[in-house]
Amino acid sequence: MLRMAVALVLVPALLHSQDTTAATQPKPRKESSHWHIALGYHDTGITIGNAARTNGLRINFEDADLAVVSGVNLTIWKPREPMTGTVNGLAVGIVGPGAENLNGVAIGIGGVVAERRARWITIGGLGAVSNDRIDGIAIGGLGTVANGDIAGIAIAGLGTVSNRNLTGIAIAGLGTVVNNDLTGFAFGGLGTVANGDLGGIALAGLGTVVNRNLTGVGVGGLAMVANGDVQGVAIGGLASVTGRSLTGVGVGALATVAGDELRGVGLAGYTVQSPSIRGWSTALYVKTRDLHGVSIAAYNRVRGPQVGLSIGIYNSTRNLKGVQLGLLNRAQNNRGIFHILPVVNAHF
Repeated sequence: MLRMAVALVLVPALLHSQDTTAATQPKPRKESSHWHIALGYHDTGITIGNAARTNGLRINFEDADLAVVSGVNLTIWKPREPMTGTVNGLAVGIVGPGAENLNGVAIGIGGVVAERRARWITIGGLGAVSNDRIDGIAIGGLGTVANGDIAGIAIAGLGTVSNRNLTGIAIAGLGTVVNNDLTGFAFGGLGTVANGDLGGIALAGLGTVVNRNLTGVGVGGLAMVANGDVQGVAIGGLASVTGRSLTGVGVGALATVAGDELRGVGLAGYTVQSPSIRGWSTALYVKTRDLHGVSIAAYNRVRGPQVGLSIGIYNSTRNLKGVQLGLLNRAQNNRGIFHILPVVNAHF
């Protein structure tokens, strides 16, 4: 057993000590052949084959080491890695056209891939993908993805993803995800997510999530969640939740919650909650530490000052500077019989 243990320890070291340089070195990149048939003058006219440059019509099976095509590029197979060159005009492929830059119209039955930028119109039967930017209109049967920014209109049957910023319109059958800021309009059949700020309108069948600030309108079939501030309208089918301040309108069938302050209108079927409410709130149960405005609920619970009007079955505040209307009204800063009164209580 001792010998076996020693062998197990030494074998990796012996293997490591062997010269593996030849095995680990990358194979030298094979130069691509640019064999082609040209019908024209120099690079202008019609080329059939892997011509590096063409001004006109270029027909090829598989692109490799492409330089520039200005006109029409027709291919059958996907391009060889690494993708190079620029197509200015129309790029059409059966499996899918691809180049470093696609400027114009790119259509692929399988998909379209740009290494750096896809600009103007990009349509992929399965997917439209850019490893950096998409500018213009991009449509993917399953997915539309930019590992950089999207500026324009992005539509996908399943998912639309921008790994940086999205400015414009994003629509997806299942989900729209922007890993930085989203400015414009976004819709996801199930979910819409902006991991940065959202300025504009975001809609989702189930949930809309903004991980920083929302300026505009956010709507989620089940929930609308903003982990920062909201300035505008936040509507959740069940709940609307704001991590910090909500300035505008918050609506949730069950709950509307603002982490720091609700300034505007808060509506919910069950509860509106915020440390500070300044405006109008309506629910079965309103809970706050500071109310300035009007609150209508079965139970209005103000654990600090109430400045304004509360209407409910039971109203309670520690420091009333206004009016309470309800079956039972409790103002802790009133003395004697005025501490708890039926129908109406007041302190000015």
